[in-house]
Amino acid sequence: MRMKPAVVAGSLLIAAGAPPASTAAMTVAPETRAAERQLLGDSLLNGQAYEYDRQLADSIGPRLTGSANFQAAVSWAEQQFKALGLSEIHTEEWTIPAAWEPEIAAAGTIVSPVNHTLHIVSLGWSPSTPPEGLTGKVIYVKELSPSKIDEQQSELAGAIVLLDRASLGEKLKFDVIFPALERLNSIGPLAVLTTGIANGAESMTALGFGGKVAPQPRMQVGLEDSLLIKRLLERGPVTLHFSATNRIRTEVKVPNVIAELPGRDKAAGVVLIGAHLDSWHPGTGAQDNGTGVASVLETARAMKGLNRPPRRTVRFVLFGGEEQGLLGSAAYVRRHQADLDGIDAVLVTDSGSEPAQGWMLMGREDEKSAVQALKPLLSGLGADGISSDATFAFQTDHAPFEFRGVPELVLWTGSDKYDTLHHKASDTFDSVVQKDLAQGAAVIAATAYAIADSPQPFAPHLSPAEVRSMVEKSDNLPAYDYFKSAGVLP
Repeated sequence: MRMKPAVVAGSLLIAAGAPPASTAAMTVAPETRAAERQLLGDSLLNGQAYEYDRQLADSIGPRLTGSANFQAAVSWAEQQFKALGLSEIHTEEWTIPAAWEPEIAAAGTIVSPVNHTLHIVSLGWSPSTPPEGLTGKVIYVKELSPSKIDEQQSELAGAIVLLDRASLGEKLKFDVIFPALERLNSIGPLAVLTTGIANGAESMTALGFGGKVAPQPRMQVGLEDSLLIKRLLERGPVTLHFSATNRIRTEVKVPNVIAELPGRDKAAGVVLIGAHLDSWHPGTGAQDNGTGVASVLETARAMKGLNRPPRRTVRFVLFGGEEQGLLGSAAYVRRHQADLDGIDAVLVTDSGSEPAQGWMLMGREDEKSAVQALKPLLSGLGADGISSDATFAFQTDHAPFEFRGVPELVLWTGSDKYDTLHHKASDTFDSVVQKDLAQGAAVIAATAYAIADSPQPFAPHLSPAEVRSMVEKSDNLPAYDYFKSAGVLP
């Protein structure tokens, strides 16, 4: 989640029937409140989220989509669901155009006007360089937009193109950045060089989406290296040499992992709780998104142990390919588009283990009354807040559902710590605070159970016209139109 700057971003047996139509606001019945007390007590006192995350991060490690580690995580997740005694445990596969892993670490130097070793890594889904590496002159792009790329066209062809945070503008505009990259590709640069973070460190991502191999090598240098290159460019030409070898396999099957807790009323619909199982590789993905996976498993454990199934079926889904553009969740929606009306709500967690503050609506202002009905359950956890911020509307697995009109919520946590960890070598289990993760997992369990047990639907499903109006009100319409036309959103 919160990709910087690039990737934005099915599948199980559907319970029969859709929730009954109703205009009544969602309520929490007295018998639900009584069950919630037991649920919360067990989750807070006996919760296993911290142990789930430890196993995933320390025993399996980084989980690039389609890699051997990712497949090990799929098997592990299936085993956890089976141990909990859930139903309909299975995987559903979709195909990623390419699976990608670094094979030989990147190396690079400034050749002239000085000799300087670079802190350099290969970006995700970059092709390898030739064995002897690549040598070329650097051209800095101050503004990544189609018009500015056209202005620099003559000097960009055959050059190493340098991008930094300033190149992307004050606010990331995906509908500008991605068409600019497409225009850049058509010009034929030798390579693209992006800028990482301070202390020569990387912040892993990919300059694209869809799990497709880039048309040219794409590398990342540390912030200090990038600043040095820019200073040298002010005085004259700069030449770099670098090499990287990456392992690429095409047309790879990737599973989503699914399990269910059957509801008391088979016709009442489904509440879906999801997180992405894949991660980047500099660290072990303990925060992004080991904490989310652990919270989904803990919610399943706590609900199963309650011995009072909610009214609706609860479906637990661990998606692959989120980091390559919401691929697993989009595949789920495409596969089950005829059954989306049977999903009463989708809850997604993907923001690390800082204390949960409440829920993000991601533009669905019509959900406020339902979320407010949850305040008595969540206030004691310090998590009864409601965020209307839709900045991250396209950046985690709720999006394919939301933009098909399905009601959704994204767990709202603090982000100061998360922003310094995710996609980086520091995203390891030692960064996870047990009590904070336990609190967040309890918030998810309490919220999901209340929605699943309510006599009323959580919120209405929106028509395509209503979705478009919602997106426009949240100032996300240009990006929405671009991602729809590019096939990112189903």
